[in-house]
Amino acid sequence: MKRLCIYGIACFLLFILGNCKKDNELAPGFDMIYQAEIVIQPGLSTDVVHHYYIKDLSTRYLTYLSQYDKQDVDVTKILPSQFALNGTFGDANYSFIDQAVLRIYNESAPNDFVEVAYRSPVPLDPGNSLPLIPNQPDIKKYLKGSRFSIDLGLRLRNITQEETTTRLDLQFRAYY
Repeated sequence: MKRLCIYGIACFLLFILGNCKKDNELAPGFDMIYQAEIVIQPGLSTDVVHHYYIKDLSTRYLTYLSQYDKQDVDVTKILPSQFALNGTFGDANYSFIDQAVLRIYNESAPNDFVEVAYRSPVPLDPGNSLPLIPNQPDIKKYLKGSRFSIDLGLRLRNITQEETTTRLDLQFRAYY
């Protein structure tokens, strides 16, 4: 009976401690969501990294601040949250991609970039959606202005056979 009681307490503690969340998930904040579209052309080589530059996206930072009744000084940091490549027509297959990297930068200083997400290696059969793994740099300096740009770099494992229209879903989390 004593062993059963100790075993029960140990399971209970393991359950409670296993459900702890990171501090970032508990901190108040709001999501900043963006979308962009690219077209991956057929016949791309596997020898080089192919870059897709999406320039001058509107940050809508002031709109987000007013929506949540916050000031710029209230926002302590903005971190990458979720990113994915999604087939626009539901028929994409990203199995031709070997590695993906997503960088954010300002058009006025293109060499001052930060990697916000990656996927290496890409699963052999990712299907119509390819989620990227977010990094954790504070990118407030890029998103507090009026515009930002992104660079999606793709290294391919196979030559592309068809045109793939892709929606890039970006989600950042602003903490206050």
